[in-house]
Amino acid sequence: MIKRLVMIVAVLTAALVACGIPNNGQVATIQDKDLRQLGDTIPPTSTSTTPPTTLEPTTTTLNINTTTTIAIDEVTVYLISGGQLAGYPRLVAKPATISVVLAKLQEGPPAGDVGRGIRSAVPTAQEATISANDGQGSGVATVELPVGFFEQIPQEDQLLAIGQIVLTVTEIGGIGQVLFTQNGSPLAVPRRSGGLTDGTEPLARRDYEELLNSPLPTTTTTSTTPPLETTVV
Repeated sequence: MIKRLVMIVAVLTAALVACGIPNNGQVATIQDKDLRQLGDTIPPTSTSTTPPTTLEPTTTTLNINTTTTIAIDEVTVYLISGGQLAGYPRLVAKPATISVVLAKLQEGPPAGDVGRGIRSAVPTAQEATISANDGQGSGVATVELPVGFFEQIPQEDQLLAIGQIVLTVTEIGGIGQVLFTQNGSPLAVPRRSGGLTDGTEPLARRDYEELLNSPLPTTTTTSTTPPLETTVV
């Protein structure tokens, strides 16, 4: 047993010598300043781990309410009702130019009006392109009719078609008369009481007013009964 203890002490002594601890039998005390100096020589190590930041995508929806105001004019277009012409109000965007009003005329009556017997003798824009200008303030509008315009209209409706155009155009402010041309040259058109114009004389409302569907004037007839003759015997 004593031998085994001696061996253990010898091993521990060898280990102490290997670690460089002086075996002088004395215990050395480390001062605080020595610890501070030791700390100055050891580079600080710090590991800071910042967790990754995950940004969720965001979607922003902007609700923008926009209101568009369109200025409108009320115009009158003339259509056929019962074999005569009558005016019907229509709404168009300002300014109500001759071209805009004629385009509205060429649309013809709405389906509901067609069911009531209202129609138009003027071909649609797909059938005939009608152009016009306002005469640059002269009060006389020029309406250009395409070649073959009258070929698309029954003969008995040709006067009504021209009446529709003249009465509709002269409803526009500042326009009092209408000239018709074809390929830029004066065009003779039907007028009231039969016959054709010479193409150079401007036409006015009065030339087609007899086509309007207006009440006929009431004629009052006064009947006078002669007094009875009395014979006295």
